Amino acid sequence: MEFDSEEYRASHDHRRHTPGVPDAAQWNHYRRLPAMRVKETGNRLPFCALMDKAWLVMLYRKGHVSDEEVRKLFPVLAQANEEQGWGGEAWIREKLGGDEDTAFAVNHGRTLQEPMARMMMRESLLYAFDELLLTLESVLDVAEEHADVLMAGHSHWAHAQPTTWGAYLLAVHDGLSRGLEQLELAYRHTNMNSGGCGACSGARWDVDRELITDLLGFDETVEPAYDCEAGQEEMLTILFAASNIAVTLSRVCLDLNVWVTEEWDIFDVDMAWRGVSSFMPHKANAGNRFENIRENCNRVLGEMQTCLFSFKNEPLQDILPVYHADRYVRSGLAELEAGLGIFRHLLPNVRPRADRMWELVREGYSGAVDLAIRIVKERGLGGRCAHRICCTMVRIARERGIRPWECTGALLDEAARISNDPEPNLSDEAVRHDMGLEHFHETACNLGDPKPQETRRLVAKRREALSDARDRQQARRDKIEEALERLQAEIDAIMGESE
Repeated sequence: MEFDSEEYRASHDHRRHTPGVPDAAQWNHYRRLPAMRVKETGNRLPFCALMDKAWLVMLYRKGHVSDEEVRKLFPVLAQANEEQGWGGEAWIREKLGGDEDTAFAVNHGRTLQEPMARMMMRESLLYAFDELLLTLESVLDVAEEHADVLMAGHSHWAHAQPTTWGAYLLAVHDGLSRGLEQLELAYRHTNMNSGGCGACSGARWDVDRELITDLLGFDETVEPAYDCEAGQEEMLTILFAASNIAVTLSRVCLDLNVWVTEEWDIFDVDMAWRGVSSFMPHKANAGNRFENIRENCNRVLGEMQTCLFSFKNEPLQDILPVYHADRYVRSGLAELEAGLGIFRHLLPNVRPRADRMWELVREGYSGAVDLAIRIVKERGLGGRCAHRICCTMVRIARERGIRPWECTGALLDEAARISNDPEPNLSDEAVRHDMGLEHFHETACNLGDPKPQETRRLVAKRREALSDARDRQQARRDKIEEALERLQAEIDAIMGESE
């Protein structure tokens, strides 16, 4: 929206006038997403109907239900995607005008909840995978674009060694990628068929549990009948993985929240991604969206803790605190999805101020690391001795207001005398070369060092791994879709046979 546009002049919304533009559309979407996603994945009715359909197919093939019953039940179950609700026998009975015997047929040999909760959580996991993969791609894109943007690396909030914005983002990517591996393990533990277990000791009917696994797109069957109801720790596995991702995301957002402040001023945030004040007209808060992401991450951790305590001190049985805990999983994954979504759209709109970053690097005396190495290599002094000389020189330089690139061989020798060590006798040129950091990108490059070529090589390597991860995600979705097509084909065949 232009400043001189009619829309701008007509608007009385201070959230537009402070930054001069409306909020980014992606931000508006993702801030509303958790409630929308929880409502969607929390609608138990369609998931319950899927299990009812698969179970009914199996019962019919085993001869446990009649032609008349399937002709009544399948048309009712087909309505499940159009409604919100709990589903199950009571919903079917209502649809059948009170015919409780026919409605009960879907429950022959199985208990109420399994495996509907697994399918609901599976759906939430698939959404989270989609967003995480897009986020990883966004991080790699920005890392590659800014592989040569030098910045101060930090240790305990103090200048450590120089690094680059691209190299920093590689660490972000790998932290999130490790979370992806954990989330894939969680999916494996979740996508298991626990149906047909009775309450804890089997169905007592002649049933085919493996057919249910096939028709609902599960990867495996939970074999011990008792484990189907009593275990369910896949909920914890999901939230532990989600929490690891959320913690990495939150830590990155705190770094950025600090770096975009006016005091640091090393990144600029696009106005559409800033927050505003209802009281202070001048404020266009560069870090607000990082705060919002940290709120999403906090809620992931909160759901993890609540779920954990729902299991703690409970017996290894079918028990309500565990039975109801899938709600924490679905909510936690929705918050994670929202936080990742905001981050991946925000990141390209956080632009590094390269000149300012270089200025801070030069001011930070971090070239002393290279200078100490030179003393060891060229003068044969011990590493601790070289460290002592250099740190003494830096202390003197700070006290006298000498900039790093102004340090001299004489200053270094003076420091050696103060620390009672041999004088290195290095030239001014050598000292200023190391302390000035002008040639930082030309230094020797080991595996993973922040040299632009190495960063780009690592980005390319990770793009290949990301492509493989996308293939795995597509395979997950394809397997479920193909299974549901088989399920519908079975239903169609049965309805034809029963006419």
